[in-house]
Parts: sequence; C-alpha cells; structure tokens
Amino acid sequence: MNTSETEFIQRGHHFLGLGLISQALDSFHSALSANPQSVEANYGIGLTYKQTNNFEQALVHYDQCLEIDPDYTIGYYAKGVILRQQTKFADAIIQYDTAIDLNPHDPDFFYSRGVAHASLNHYQQAIEDFESALRLDDSLPNCYYNIGVAYKELKNQGTALGYYTKALELRPNEPDYRYARGNALSDLGKYEEAITDYDEAIKTVVSFGNAYYNRGIAKQNLMLHEEALKDFLLAIKFVNPFPDLLINLGTALQDLGDFPKAHKAFSDAIRLNPDLPRSYIAQAKAYIAQGNHTEAQQSTNLALTCDPKYKEALELMKSLQSLDHSQND
Repeated sequence: MNTSETEFIQRGHHFLGLGLISQALDSFHSALSANPQSVEANYGIGLTYKQTNNFEQALVHYDQCLEIDPDYTIGYYAKGVILRQQTKFADAIIQYDTAIDLNPHDPDFFYSRGVAHASLNHYQQAIEDFESALRLDDSLPNCYYNIGVAYKELKNQGTALGYYTKALELRPNEPDYRYARGNALSDLGKYEEAITDYDEAIKTVVSFGNAYYNRGIAKQNLMLHEEALKDFLLAIKFVNPFPDLLINLGTALQDLGDFPKAHKAFSDAIRLNPDLPRSYIAQAKAYIAQGNHTEAQQSTNLALTCDPKYKEALELMKSLQSLDHSQND
C-alpha cells in the first residue's frame, strides 16, 4: 500500500465516521485510482455503501476484495453481515463459516453466525456459537442475552434466567435485558421479582408498551386487579392493541366487576382476529360469571369452530352441559 493510497483510505474512513458519504467515496475511489488492486479501498467503498443501505453495491465491492485476496477474512464477514440484514440467513452462515475457518479467534464472527442460526430457529447451534464467542471474550453482554433467548425458545426458562442475569451484570441498565429476565421470572411464577425487572425497564424506557403489558399479567397473577388494569391501559397507549392484550384487559375488568367494558374488550379482540379461540373462551367465562350459560355456550361453540380440538373449549362445553343437566334435574 503506497503512501497516497494509505492517506486516501485514512481520509475515507475519517469522512465515513463523520457521515460525509460523498467525500468518503471520493477518497476511497482516489485510493483505488492510486492502486486498482487495493483491497482496503474496495472494502472502504463497500462499507460506505452499506452505511447508505445500498447493499447490492456493497456486495459488489466486497466481492472485488475477495477476488483480489481470497484470504481477506473481513470480506467474508462483511458479506455475511449484509446477507443477514437481507434475511438471507443460510447464505450469511456460509460466509461466516469461511471467515471462521480463516480466523477462528474473532468473537464477532461466532456471535454473528450465532445470530443467523437463531434467526433460522437453529437454537442449539446458536448457543454453541455464542459460547464460542464468550470463550474468546467473556465480556460480551449480548452473547449472554442471546443464549438466554435461545434457551427460552427451547422452553428452558430456568437456564435462560441465569444468562439474562449474567448479561445484566455487564450492562445493568439495558431495558431489553430487564424485560427478558422479567418474562423468565414471570414464566417461573416469580411474579414479584418479575415486576421489579419490568419496573426497571420502564424507568429506562417510559414508552415500553410490552413491559407494561407483561407487568400487568404478573400483577394479575398476584390478584392485583386494579394495578393490572392500569398497566394494560398504559400498554395500549404505547403499542397497537393486539388480541392477547385486549383479552387480559377484559379479564382484569371482569375481575373488577365491570362486565360491559370486559365484553367490549373481548369483542375488540375478536374483531382483531376472529380465528383466535381463546378470545371466545374469555368471553364465555365472563358470561358464566354473570350466570348467562346460553351466551357462554354460544361463545364456546365459536371457539370450537375456530379449533374443534381446542382443549379449554371442550372442557368448558362439557362443564356447561353438566350444569344444564343438573339444573334440569
């Protein structure tokens, strides 16, 4: 790399760091004019195009890097990053594989391949890659967090909880880590501890709608119906209502004896997704609480129309029929 080439490349990275895209491209192209075989200049051009989301041109220049130097490890990694952003996860993994073969000592390569594996639901492979990254650098909080996410997807909340805690030891104010650990604690029935984590997440991000929603569920499980209702209403301020949010809102209203508003929430959930049997079951339970078994049977039938094998609907229908028989007797 000659002096002018080096200077142009340094200037290009300086401009790129300042967000001066045109000047960065001019500098990298000047380096390329000084040395048409410059791997670093092509890489800089690719990096600049990536920053402007011009992924196709970025890939062109990364490929040129690899044509000039097939052992240019960062070129494979850079291609993998773009392919992953394009949701071409299997193709990204191929690039990361090559980067790791050439340099098995960079934790970023393992971490990125782990993210791609997780995106394909290859959770065990993802865990192995994240652990490989941590063996190289044990100070990567996102690795611990993503291992936790993978274990959560594998239905192992206890192990997930431990990894979320390790992530928080390194980055205690990260709201996503707090939220994830809160969910794990809630799933394990540790509702008070879950609420503490949701509180911390909300302190950091006041508009964290899903944290309000899940905090409301934890409070509902602790029979704190008024507080749960407040959280569900706060969630609706920050996220577009979704059926389960409306179902839980309706259930909190029902528990507080406000059946008209509860039925409206259940009806809103059904309008959002008429094929969701649990909305009809929530509605049926409200009718039962009001002693209206006829309406409850109709709602239960609608749930069975959505899913004839829906266990809760079958059990509820059996219970309703038993009640009818006992009343007739």
